[in-house]
Amino acid sequence: MVPIVLGVLTASLAWMRLPAIARDTLWAEDGRNFLQDALNLGPLNSLFVPYAGYLHTLPRIVAALTVQFMPVQLFALSMTFGACLLAGIMAAIVYVCSADVITWIPARVLIAALTVLAPLAPREVLGNMANLHSLVLWTIMWVLLYRPRTRAGSIAIAVFVLLGALTEIESVFLLPLLLWRPRDRSRWVVRSAYLVGVAAQLCVTVIWPRGQSGHPPVDFWSIPYGYLINAVMPVWVQQDSIGAAVAWGGPALCIALALPFAVAAFVVLRLGSAIQRVAATALIAGSVVVYSVSIVENPNTFYDYAVMSTAQLESVWLVRYGVVPSMMLCGLVLLAAGVIVARRRSAVRLPAPRRSVHGLIVTPVVVGLVALLLVQFFPQGTRRSYGPEWQPQIPTLSSQCESLPDSQSVRFRETINWSVTVPCGLLD
Repeated sequence: MVPIVLGVLTASLAWMRLPAIARDTLWAEDGRNFLQDALNLGPLNSLFVPYAGYLHTLPRIVAALTVQFMPVQLFALSMTFGACLLAGIMAAIVYVCSADVITWIPARVLIAALTVLAPLAPREVLGNMANLHSLVLWTIMWVLLYRPRTRAGSIAIAVFVLLGALTEIESVFLLPLLLWRPRDRSRWVVRSAYLVGVAAQLCVTVIWPRGQSGHPPVDFWSIPYGYLINAVMPVWVQQDSIGAAVAWGGPALCIALALPFAVAAFVVLRLGSAIQRVAATALIAGSVVVYSVSIVENPNTFYDYAVMSTAQLESVWLVRYGVVPSMMLCGLVLLAAGVIVARRRSAVRLPAPRRSVHGLIVTPVVVGLVALLLVQFFPQGTRRSYGPEWQPQIPTLSSQCESLPDSQSVRFRETINWSVTVPCGLLD
């Protein structure tokens, strides 16, 4: 019952974090690729069409369902709703699968809630299908650490892992987690599904490789600096103020704000159980690798932070590649809190003052993190906050279709000057 309630709640929170205009605005590939391919090729034929070097199966399933069952007027809202619903489902999966790593329920709930509460997520990740894969990566990490209790549960999780791996090519970075308890047969179904998905993605990227961006590589020091700006700073500073904070404090401020995460890592690696140390290592390494590889593979002058002037840093460009790393850092803090609580519960032989010290550490840490997440619950802006909205375009385009045959198409505008062409027959 708890996972269901948590899934519904987090899906609702994901929806609430988006401005109304953003919910009715398609983001990037949601329209031009996923919806357009479902319209042009048909719902089934579009499911496994590669794009940008890999498969996007979950977004294409939602696009196929949208085209098949929704009126044109609701296309954008349907895609947003589908992304929020899947985010809620993944939050519930994280809650279930984190049970093997951490037993303290409040920390598990918060770790699951990070799926939708990451401060920078609404800007470009939350509520759209184009970047849903970021949340998939976060979820699969927890799944690979989990030991299914029942055959039915194992099959259900395996289905998600297969679809998830067929959506996120970066899930290949999680391969080292298969070294954890490799002989445990209860994990084989889930891990086999994961390997099938990863193998399919690698085959696709070899046969249909991703095109080069054409931009020169970023400066080496821009990668760690950018990591601090995009993964660390959003936890502490509101989105609109990050540029001013970085321009004022520079790398020193960024490093200082990263220290609590370093302390959390030390706590888990020093005091945690074997699986907790594995999880902490995955969170630390995953956070760094996901950001670094994303920047190396997608270079742009926007990300060359080390060579920017103070004035340029004041209007710094924040990139979605920092969302999952930020979630992993926050998860590390909650994991450390869970480690301390577990030791407090088991340390019945410790004197009362020692046990009270544990409480004095955990309470402010967890309360402080929750407060930071709540302060930034409503985003300062998303990349869809200025439209163009989908539904207001209907009257004008319907009028155009009155003088056109049903086979003719009209163009719906979406973000970044992309568009979707819809047959007039669907607008009747």
